[in-house]
Amino acid sequence: MKSVSFLRIIVAVACTVTATSNMYAQTNSILLFGPTNVRQSTNGTGFGANQVVFNSSTLALNCGSSPIRAVLSSTPDGTGNVLADNFVNLTVTTSSGSSGPVNVCRGGSSDSTPDGIQLDCFTPGYQIPAGQGNLTGQNPDTFTSTGGVAPIDISSSLQPGSIQIKIDLVDTGSFLASSTLYLDTSCTQAGVTGPAKVTGNPIPQNNPPASALTQNFPFDSSTNQQVQFTYDLSVAQGAGSLAITDGTIPNTADLPIDPLSFQPVWVPGTSFATSSCLIHTGELLPNGQPACKLFTLECQVGASSSESGAFCPLSKLRNEIFEDIFDGPSFTLPDITLPNGPTFHQGVGFLMAKEGWTGGPCIFDPAAGLGTELCPQNLLTDFSGPGLYALSGTGDHPNSTFIPVAGVPEDLTTVTVEGQHPGGWINSQTPTVDFSSQPPDLSTLVPALPGQSSFVPAPIQSITYGTALASAVPQPSPKLPIATDTVLTNSVSCPTSAAPTTPAASVFTASSQISFPTDGQYLLHYFAQDCAGTEELKFTQDANFSWSTSFYTVPINIDTVAPTVSSLKFSLAPSTNSGVANSYTLGEQVTVTYSCKDDRSGIVTCGTATFAPGTTLNTGPITNTVDTSSPGIKTFLANVVDAAGNHTSASATYQVVAPAVNLVIAKVAPLLVRHNDSFTYDIAAANLGDTTASKVVVTDPLPAGVTFLSATAQVFACDLRGCTIPSANAHCSFASNTVSCDANTLAPSKLLRFSALVIQIVVRADASKGTVIKNTASVSSANPDSHPGNNQSTASTLVR
Repeated sequence: MKSVSFLRIIVAVACTVTATSNMYAQTNSILLFGPTNVRQSTNGTGFGANQVVFNSSTLALNCGSSPIRAVLSSTPDGTGNVLADNFVNLTVTTSSGSSGPVNVCRGGSSDSTPDGIQLDCFTPGYQIPAGQGNLTGQNPDTFTSTGGVAPIDISSSLQPGSIQIKIDLVDTGSFLASSTLYLDTSCTQAGVTGPAKVTGNPIPQNNPPASALTQNFPFDSSTNQQVQFTYDLSVAQGAGSLAITDGTIPNTADLPIDPLSFQPVWVPGTSFATSSCLIHTGELLPNGQPACKLFTLECQVGASSSESGAFCPLSKLRNEIFEDIFDGPSFTLPDITLPNGPTFHQGVGFLMAKEGWTGGPCIFDPAAGLGTELCPQNLLTDFSGPGLYALSGTGDHPNSTFIPVAGVPEDLTTVTVEGQHPGGWINSQTPTVDFSSQPPDLSTLVPALPGQSSFVPAPIQSITYGTALASAVPQPSPKLPIATDTVLTNSVSCPTSAAPTTPAASVFTASSQISFPTDGQYLLHYFAQDCAGTEELKFTQDANFSWSTSFYTVPINIDTVAPTVSSLKFSLAPSTNSGVANSYTLGEQVTVTYSCKDDRSGIVTCGTATFAPGTTLNTGPITNTVDTSSPGIKTFLANVVDAAGNHTSASATYQVVAPAVNLVIAKVAPLLVRHNDSFTYDIAAANLGDTTASKVVVTDPLPAGVTFLSATAQVFACDLRGCTIPSANAHCSFASNTVSCDANTLAPSKLLRFSALVIQIVVRADASKGTVIKNTASVSSANPDSHPGNNQSTASTLVR
């Protein structure tokens, strides 16, 4: 009978559990706080007005009709014991008013307080070893089963509809601790609203563990509503640049910001006046509308009650990382194009201002060592998302309020590599690079941006650059700055927050000679940074509206090796023509073939052929016609130039000869002439060969004793019908006491057809009486001469 009765009881319990599960349908597990390791309470902590709220969160819930399930637990399934030293206070706000705060701890140790007996959220299983200091520094999640209280059912405190619940973890002295805390509920979460606070865990000075160096502060962990601030000191610790005061405890608080009030209230008179704060979907204003987020990161040391960003660990480098991970709506960053002016880009910002900042001008805490810097400062170095947006900034320590923003106008830097060719190629491993960075000037922008009238550009503080192989360009990340980068600092000092417009922002120019170890294809990455901390980064949004952050880059492709050109291959080898060796005959059809190679930047010019930079390493055969159109000594030259400007050439010299002619010349003059009288030299040149002579020249160096007066030349063409004189067919010149007369052509002279170049040179006889003046003239042409012995003629005259 007893067995039957026991069986009935088991069945009844099982049915009750099943019915209860079905009654609540699906529940939601909401992470409220992560674990807070056991530590000593803050000095002065006690009951009543002296109690300390070390974790606080306000949730907006939508609860369906009864029954409502709401259980506080250390596990997401609602079954884990809860441990909090000392109390968990609950405040519920509905449309009809608020109730609380009420301590909801049950089943734990008790404290006698001015308000009566209060139950703690721990048992003697925790209280005794903790009081003896045996649990200090340990994670309470590891001993909730022995030191915690059963999951806390707060269902009866909630009611259907839209409500707010505030959960505060309260310390009343001696020791402070809490396990992870979830709310397992049938209600759905609409978001959170501030003010809220999440405490961190102490950071030991020596050998701090990874969990202490990187601490997350989740304010909302619900799907599509996530809001989390992260303080990451791991990079600074790894670099050996971090100074930690033993037992430093980071604490993070937050407040919602109305997006509509951000521009007029928070950032007028700054370089962020046209920016907008970034909405966090999980953060709500008191009216339930989505809000932006303000985080405040402060530190306390040990049991001290003082909190400040100045007490947080200090790094010698800008490598402490501050990160905001959140869900939010999509947005764009349109360029700012000025009329007849440049186009400025916009970026994302992570603004840092002093704790307690409520907008407008601000001055950093002098104890933080930032008192002379413009406030706020933009710490952002990396941004990505959505999926979750991840926004990161770096600094050497916090001070201490952070607001994520978008639409920050950036400086515009122009980079010029001296001597650079198209395609980014240059033939020097030590090029000089010129930088010119311009602050954003929005004064002429039409239509004006919201907040434009109060926009004050910050002067440019520096330009940072670095180089890397094009295949391995570093991307901006929270681990910036890159150790090998070079910083060019503006000699103009930055303004202070007390006088933010002096000096005014102006263009900053600088030059630097950069050394590259070897030839290769490199990218120079760069960014200007203004005195408000904004870095000139490239924010790119892909087709899926996802953002990424990178550097702006300029290619610098190094090639210092000259290209090569093959030997010249002529279709016909030159031969001996009309007695001239290594020659071609006039008009002979000859071609030459060659090719060019370059193993780096590629060929842009090979002889008469041209190529786009970087496209052709081997031109293959190129064929040209050899010039034999006119007689004379000629050179075929194949110049080759690569994309970097290196050059070389191949050449071959040859001669083009015309058919042989037989030029003759005859010169006559008076036999006798009186002193100081003028007389005429008559010269005739003819072609007795079979081929027309080209470029015929008669040369007459005048002897001593005569003075040149004039010279004329004409070509006569005579046949049985008479003689004709082609117009402008010959002319004479006089220089260096020599008369030169030329004709383009001189036809062959035959028995019945005769052509002659007839020249008259008039001189005055200056020689003394008794002098015999001898004058010799010669004739030549571009053709070889078969009888060169008749190419000169001499006339003699006696002065009396």
